Amino acid sequence: MRKQTVLYHGCLLAFAIASTAMIIAGAAAAEGIKIGGTGNALGTMRLLGDAFGKQNPDMKVTVLPSMGTSGAVKAVPKDALDIGLSSRPLTEAERKLGAIAVEYARTPLVFAVSTKIKVGALTLDQIADIYSGKMANWPDGSQIRPVLRQVGDDNTRQIRLMSPAIDKALSAADQRPGIPFATTDQEAADKTESIPGALGVTTLSLINSENRPLRALTLNGVEPTVSNAASGKYPHVKRFFLITRSDPSAAVKRFITFMQSPAGRAILIRAGNWIP
Repeated sequence: MRKQTVLYHGCLLAFAIASTAMIIAGAAAAEGIKIGGTGNALGTMRLLGDAFGKQNPDMKVTVLPSMGTSGAVKAVPKDALDIGLSSRPLTEAERKLGAIAVEYARTPLVFAVSTKIKVGALTLDQIADIYSGKMANWPDGSQIRPVLRQVGDDNTRQIRLMSPAIDKALSAADQRPGIPFATTDQEAADKTESIPGALGVTTLSLINSENRPLRALTLNGVEPTVSNAASGKYPHVKRFFLITRSDPSAAVKRFITFMQSPAGRAILIRAGNWIP
């Protein structure tokens, strides 16, 4: 009888230890890393998150749908995100909220068309004519449908700075009826792919990391390659920043260390980025 009692209590102890281990393991798995922000960086971040998860099975990386740079800047100080993805540095006011930003990569900002469209190059003057409506058709006669973004969008801000003619033409395009609009980087890419004759603005890293059937166009005779952008020959560049709290968690530090490792850097480069 005593042996049965000892055996019974031993089984209970073993069960308790196993249950505790499962609870701890479950808690560790649940204690993941939430990442979100500018849509241009999400595809690459998913690739990094998948690779990090394979090396760190106790950690789960969740990359949220696009919320833009502004959404990330607001979410990190409130602990709604562990890591924010921004296409610009923080302002002084944003830093005072307890966040820091570190640039981790750059990629060419590009004009793109569906791979079904037989066009490989445009000039800045032609871009201005497309937005203004002066250039309405592709060489095959099909209608050009520029995909626009909201006024405050960072891509829009950057292309306005490409030339005074484009700046003026974009203002005119905002008033043209029937022009397709997109609110996120992913929606812009979706519409550039799916709308016949569409012309959109995106990044090389989004195209590569999400395997998009889009062609990045040569601009003013210069191909938007990583090497051309890194050398300054292709001057239109998107910068990416990691936003974290000033006292990031151990998990966040582990993920950033992985990003900076040879394996992480290789993923960034394959996706169409370079390390500044």
